[in-house]
Amino acid sequence: MKFLADPYSEEVSEQVDRHGVLKTYERWPSLAQQGFELKPGVSKAGFTRGCVMGMGGSAAGGDIISSWLAAKGGPEVSVFKGTVPVEDMTGILGVACSASGQTEETIAMMKTALKRGATVVSLSAGGRLMRVSEEMGIPHMMMPEVVAPRYMLPFIVFASMAVFDAGMGLGCVAEAKDAISELESEWKAVSPSVPLRDNAAKKLAELARERTPVIYGSRVTRGAGIRFKNVLNENSKRHAHFDGLPDAFHNEIEAWEDPATGYMPIFLRHRSEAQWDRTRSDSMVRILQELGRKPVEVRGRGETDLAELATMVYRLDMASYYLSVALRRDPFPTALIDRLKRES
Repeated sequence: MKFLADPYSEEVSEQVDRHGVLKTYERWPSLAQQGFELKPGVSKAGFTRGCVMGMGGSAAGGDIISSWLAAKGGPEVSVFKGTVPVEDMTGILGVACSASGQTEETIAMMKTALKRGATVVSLSAGGRLMRVSEEMGIPHMMMPEVVAPRYMLPFIVFASMAVFDAGMGLGCVAEAKDAISELESEWKAVSPSVPLRDNAAKKLAELARERTPVIYGSRVTRGAGIRFKNVLNENSKRHAHFDGLPDAFHNEIEAWEDPATGYMPIFLRHRSEAQWDRTRSDSMVRILQELGRKPVEVRGRGETDLAELATMVYRLDMASYYLSVALRRDPFPTALIDRLKRES
């Protein structure tokens, strides 16, 4: 692979990133640390099920925790976006998460879950969610300020882990500390000072400049895949597609018969993916190589399931950031989302 001059340098980043998004990405390891050190306010243990209630980036933390616990064979954590199931929720430990604190759907889900018997902890940077929590006697955890809610992800993930560890006895302290250490190592590997030829996040952004990413994730990497698709939309202002495995083995693979070459298959791999997913993914990658589709495989770093997943997400987010820089699109504004909210 031949690369020209680095279009993702610190100088170029400063010109495009007018709101300081990069500074928040640099804080991700410390945000993870702050989140895990929070006092979760859970007054009892022994829960066997959990749930995360949120929308958009605030729900992404739940997707990642659910994926991580799937890798560990741990307890079930469901992710509810917009509504909670019509069932008795007694015995379920829930985290209601809204980085802005203003998300109406999250507040409504929290109220409903409480009525149905769930034990709930809320997480926000203030706003109505905090006020409603105080009125209802729900423990609330305060988020620090960042440039935009979607960049709060590591804090949300590790704060929610602290809640579930307190209530469900995950025994994840050592794994969390290791993952945070690996996040620090990942930043050193993908920061703007690392040139394109040595920077995995920049290389991925370079490959995505001319092709639309089609992202595949197993049950273990599903949360990472959804997050990557979303930040490509919001940071890079680019279309992207996500499909879960094993479903793609039964339908989407046929679409690669289409001679169109504007798509980029990306496989998110993990040490704990199911053997069936691993075997079929290996075969699908080989088939796409033979078809000339140039598939890309992404793996995180570290010796634990959580570290591998967390560093993968970090690298993918940085790839979306670098793509926005290369396209000369400030990653911060979301003009069409804001317009949709105003006009709805």
